[in-house]
Amino acid sequence: MNNFVIATRVLLKNKFYSLLNIMGLAVGLTVAIIIFLYVQNDLSYDKQHGDYKNIYRIESNFVISGEDDSYALASQFLPFALQNEYPEVKNYVRFRGAGKVLFRLGDNQFYENDIYYADSSTFTVFDYEMIQGDPKTALDAPNSIVLTESLAKKHFGNEDAMGQVLKTPTNQFQVTGIMKDLPSNVHMRFDGLMSYETLETDKTLLEQQKQQGGLWAPSDFSYLQFADGYDTKALLSKFPEFYDKYMAPFARLAGFDGSFSMNLTNIADTHFNSNPPQFDFATGNRNYIYAFSAIGIFILILASINYMNLASARSVSRSKEVGIRKVMGSTKGALVTQFLSESVIISFISLLLAYGFVALLINGVNMGNLLGKQLEFNLLANPILLVSSVLITLFIGIVSGLYPAFYLSSISTIRALKGAAKSGKGSLNMRRTLVSFQFFISIGIIISTLLMKDQIDFLNDKDLGFNKDNVVIVNMQDTTISNRVEFIKSELMQSPDVVSVSDAIMVGGDTNLGNNLLGASKSLIRAEGSDSVNVDKTYPVLFVGDDYVKTMQLELVAGRDFDKNQPSDRTTGVLVNEAMVKAMGWDEAIGKRVGLPFPGELPKVIGVVKDFNAFSLHNEVEPTVIFHYRFNPFLLAQGAFPSFLIHVNGNNLRSTMDFLETKFVDLDPSHPFEYRFLDTRAEELYREDQRQSELTGLLSYICIFISCLGLLGLASFTTSQRIKEIGVRKVLGASIPQLVFMIFKDVLMLILIGFAVSIPVSYYLIQNWLQEFAYQMPLAQTLAFATIISGLLAILVAFLTVSYHSLRAASQNPVKALRYE
Repeated sequence: MNNFVIATRVLLKNKFYSLLNIMGLAVGLTVAIIIFLYVQNDLSYDKQHGDYKNIYRIESNFVISGEDDSYALASQFLPFALQNEYPEVKNYVRFRGAGKVLFRLGDNQFYENDIYYADSSTFTVFDYEMIQGDPKTALDAPNSIVLTESLAKKHFGNEDAMGQVLKTPTNQFQVTGIMKDLPSNVHMRFDGLMSYETLETDKTLLEQQKQQGGLWAPSDFSYLQFADGYDTKALLSKFPEFYDKYMAPFARLAGFDGSFSMNLTNIADTHFNSNPPQFDFATGNRNYIYAFSAIGIFILILASINYMNLASARSVSRSKEVGIRKVMGSTKGALVTQFLSESVIISFISLLLAYGFVALLINGVNMGNLLGKQLEFNLLANPILLVSSVLITLFIGIVSGLYPAFYLSSISTIRALKGAAKSGKGSLNMRRTLVSFQFFISIGIIISTLLMKDQIDFLNDKDLGFNKDNVVIVNMQDTTISNRVEFIKSELMQSPDVVSVSDAIMVGGDTNLGNNLLGASKSLIRAEGSDSVNVDKTYPVLFVGDDYVKTMQLELVAGRDFDKNQPSDRTTGVLVNEAMVKAMGWDEAIGKRVGLPFPGELPKVIGVVKDFNAFSLHNEVEPTVIFHYRFNPFLLAQGAFPSFLIHVNGNNLRSTMDFLETKFVDLDPSHPFEYRFLDTRAEELYREDQRQSELTGLLSYICIFISCLGLLGLASFTTSQRIKEIGVRKVLGASIPQLVFMIFKDVLMLILIGFAVSIPVSYYLIQNWLQEFAYQMPLAQTLAFATIISGLLAILVAFLTVSYHSLRAASQNPVKALRYE
């Protein structure tokens, strides 16, 4: 208690240094705690399920002509067949996307994207929390639906949604359950689940589909649950027997040159899969987790360095206090205990302030929205955070108190009473090293931030090979529109602000963008090789309508576009890109045979377009085949509906969108008018990269702020130590600028050292980060600009920080400094 009282007196006596010490460490701890919560949230993806260690997603691997293709989907028949064949499969759940669903409730109608069909075992395998309804039976009956709490409130308000009926154009569903909203750290997100039994009411049709190669058709996100401790490698080792028994016979019968195997991925590993299969949801990047963890640690180190520097520097001024205590009988042990107690008490005051700041930022300011995460700050519910923050604070308090505790307690009583205890050369060099290390971290993070921003800007500005600006996407919902495409196009072209109209089938729609910009899919393609021998290989494909090349402003380098005046183009012609020509080794592409491996003659290449990026710029341009979707048996069998692509004049956008809405409401009054812009869709591909860049930028400012807090305190202390020297120099004729530069030049040297070390380190880190992108900015040129900017910024901020105290000391009357001489 006595030590606590003394610590309080020391704090109140030196308010300026106390404030710098406490606030600097509190800010560092605040940022470290928030980053800890951020990283903890990311590393706990799908771990909220009690049995997550035993739940695995089935992924389909096809090998066709020696080429591997993996899908996040599996056949709807595979989980049931595996459970029947292998008793170790305890349970299974299938999710099938319902696409964009149009619901009707009374006179209101609305679209919902994230709706899935799901098995009745969903709430048995997964720990989704049900608010109303019986989780065991909610999805048993056909035409039943479970809504999330937010979706129920959105459409029913305060009215009880249980038992209500939601209608679709072809069916109706009764609400049988309300579940809590999903947390942010789940890989597969949904707003509602419709009973899978709705799809399986016709058992005869199901059996026919199964016999006709149903096990080969991936359609569902499928999950298997195993008993505790089961090694899934055992099941995978048995799968070849399953394949030979149930799947190989159909492949031989159909003359299919390929094979199938499955992969099992634990649900906790799906989100951070570095090589995600096709049709997977957007995956995370572990490199960002490592980067933020490192930045959090560095910020905590910066704050700790400030704290230790100021504590050790200010302790020298307390030598007379130590001398008096020794005269009064204080032992070395008591002095050590006192200084350590003071340091630990101040550290824990900073921790308590940090807890308050974190609670305010998360619960008051809602920092989670800025970070794109659903963060929760509850120390009692998060013992890892509580224990680690207390231990780290205790460590900082003890380490920062060690030097003053042992150094001051060991000096002789006479020297202490004379005030002769001075900071030694070793201590001074240590403080300089620590300050230089601070600026090394700060400048390095600033350089990295500038380079990350430049790369994102480079991606947004890069020519994709097609026009993405002012292109409006309007989805067709049923045959009411798709059967009148040409008439609707002519109606839309009546507006002078509509430049061109086309249509295309965009695989995945708006529900699962992934890295797919133009809605391309991947399919087995049979192409005529350079030696006239057909080659089967998987390539990206696009299914488009008339005027697609014109609307998207693709550049034809050979041949021609689909010609609406030649109907045969739709079935006998295809377009390819330059990458396809190169991959096949064609000298002359026009007339080569390329198509889907259906019976009959393959279509001919009628045109070659310049390479364009159908996927995000994380990926290189792949060989791509462009089909006309009309009369294509593959697409007709799938019942797919295309989307309108409308290139509009951007100068009169508001009135143009009003025109489009009026037209579509008149032409299709049974569906609400909904649209998206293609450039917005493109921006979403880099949303995660953009967010990480912004967060890194924010953290770089915090680094500079913390560094400057320490520099401000050290500048004040250094200036006070050299006040007599400044007085003498002023008497001898030194000007104020000379005196300011004298004090600043030491700091400048430390900054330059930190700056020099930070350049190669930043270059190495950014070079590794850029490997995530197939297209990269010119790093050497951008690095030079970023280093100059960051170096000048650091010098300017440091100069302004040091100038306050140095100007104050240099401007005062030298008599005051020399009056004791």
